[in-house]
Amino acid sequence: MRRTTARELMDEPVDDVDELAANLRDIALANARLGGTAPVVRAVRELRAVRILDVGCGAGDVALAMVRDAEERGVIARVTCLDVSEQMLEIARRATGEHHALAFVRADGLALPYPDRAFDAVTCTLSLHHFEPGPATALLRELRRVAKQTPIVCDLRRSALAFAAVWLWSRTSRNRLTRNDAPLSVRRAYTPDEALLLARLAGWRLPQLRVERFFRMTLTDEAP
Repeated sequence: MRRTTARELMDEPVDDVDELAANLRDIALANARLGGTAPVVRAVRELRAVRILDVGCGAGDVALAMVRDAEERGVIARVTCLDVSEQMLEIARRATGEHHALAFVRADGLALPYPDRAFDAVTCTLSLHHFEPGPATALLRELRRVAKQTPIVCDLRRSALAFAAVWLWSRTSRNRLTRNDAPLSVRRAYTPDEALLLARLAGWRLPQLRVERFFRMTLTDEAP
């Protein structure tokens, strides 16, 4: 399956904020049940990261899962939820109850307003596929720059089977954005080989890719 460049509805401002919030709830449910949250939480736990930046935070569901996992282990972690969309951030604030361990910042992932190595880890879930190869490389370069240990990028893996499965899942929702964007996101996603190439072009030292369940993949960097 060739990658498409068609834009998703959520890439543009959405007039109905409640409709966007419902779409983000669908995404959060998919993250929780279909392998989007667990790989990120696992990687953060293994790194023992406590200063975390979550780029493209969406509804803040992955960020909240990270701080709750830390709390269960008796660890104090702080996550900065960053998104370029004020709409997304407002929904994230409401959805997370503005948890005391979360901060919310509006900024562009292609030009992060932080010094080098400012965070132990930088996470990015279901955002990479929204960028074409050039900007995607720039995004990965910024994630690597501000991460002391490693970026943790979790996204979909493009394939015909993934498209069919996600299309079927999207039919369970009545949300217009979910029904349009979920299958399209698979067609926009990168394959594992393509993701590794982007990471190398972004200057990652030793990118590693782990294939996850439910057509996901996790990209990290390991120093030689």
